[in-house]
Amino acid sequence: MEKEKNSKLTEDKGSINIKVLSMKKGLVEYNDVQFIRIISKNYNLIIMKDYLPLIGEIQGKIEIEGLKETIKLQNIVGYYIHKHNQFNLFLRDE
Repeated sequence: MEKEKNSKLTEDKGSINIKVLSMKKGLVEYNDVQFIRIISKNYNLIIMKDYLPLIGEIQGKIEIEGLKETIKLQNIVGYYIHKHNQFNLFLRDE
């Protein structure tokens, strides 16, 4: 019983997959993400596991909280879609 409980906790740690596409860096992927913090010009948002589907535009920054590190993307302009724990970010290079 205890072993099942521990394996369940391990499985749930991070389950969002992220793909970031830009002209400068190409496609960059991040796996096992716990949550995504979006701080845009007009709103703030935190996306967690099993969050509802979203489409939006961002003018600001994104913080990707993984199991081992936090990735910060500053001063970005782009578009995102989140569906079935898959987050896609398309950056507009200026």
